[in-house]
Amino acid sequence: MKTILFDNIIYSLQQTGGISSQWAMLQNVMLHNVAINSMFLERNDAINNIYRKNIRTSEDKIVKLSHQLPLIIDRYSNVDIHDINPSIFHSSYYRCVKNKVAKSVVTVHDFTYERYMSVFRRYVHCKQKYNAINNADVVVCVSQNTRNDLLHFLPNIDKDKIKVVYNGVPEDFREIGGTPRGDRLLYVGSRARYKNFDFVVEALSETSYHLDICGVPLSIKEQKYLNRKLGKERYKVYSNVDNHRLNELYNQAKCLIYPSSYEGFGLPIVEAQKSGCPVMALNTSSIPEVIGETPLLMSNAISKEFLSKLKLIESPTIVDEIVEAGKQNALKYSVKQMVNLYKGIYEELC
Repeated sequence: MKTILFDNIIYSLQQTGGISSQWAMLQNVMLHNVAINSMFLERNDAINNIYRKNIRTSEDKIVKLSHQLPLIIDRYSNVDIHDINPSIFHSSYYRCVKNKVAKSVVTVHDFTYERYMSVFRRYVHCKQKYNAINNADVVVCVSQNTRNDLLHFLPNIDKDKIKVVYNGVPEDFREIGGTPRGDRLLYVGSRARYKNFDFVVEALSETSYHLDICGVPLSIKEQKYLNRKLGKERYKVYSNVDNHRLNELYNQAKCLIYPSSYEGFGLPIVEAQKSGCPVMALNTSSIPEVIGETPLLMSNAISKEFLSKLKLIESPTIVDEIVEAGKQNALKYSVKQMVNLYKGIYEELC
């Protein structure tokens, strides 16, 4: 029986997030594959991750290093395992294994650091990331756009070892019958500058819509900004929500607002579509590839265009068409398809 060692460092790096959700779905399915022995390398703090808590596995499947380094060091360290010799090593976030026998798989999620981070953070991240990519036997990209970015930043890479595996959206996301969609718009994810959260707030200040924000708690600066622009009664914040609660938010929202300037995939887009929620987004990076045909794509993050798109979702007929097209588009991103493609990669390497 072949052994795959899944490196769960991502569960220590974040409490929730798109990478964690995809990683957990892959592992939950692989645990039931009798042809493969799935093992998990992780730190003690991995269990704090929302998605890790939902993985039911026995202790004999979990490998922990005898000496755990501080996370800031451990996340950049190569993995040195003496107790087991895996056939395949697959890290959740760009770590390499010190084992000449094990085949290596690396999943590339995006090139955000290359585009938006400070010089020091970009240098440290890219050094680790490019080392993992260059030493991998298979490099998985989560979209064609991410594959194009990879070839842009690493033009000399062997193209034959690159595979595209789209993210999968679980059945947790679905329409809830009888749920009224009121005057609330939804924003999901990071509020980093390139995500254009401030643009959303500025544009909404010209309307009467309420805003639901799903992400990390607001900073004091953000609270003051929102209070000034919208007022305390026009926004709510939801942090560390599970898929069940997030699905409820999608079902209650008039529309998901996703004005990010760059995405490797853009998971909330498909989650919302699967939940029957219209999605307004920027026509850039991987977004047009993932979202499918829709009249709600914006060319630029400007209030005039934003407000014109909002008028479209005030028409029940147009909304019905957008929702149906979105649900059909979401069918392309199933967990089963994602896992089957990974299984094919593992089997080919073995």
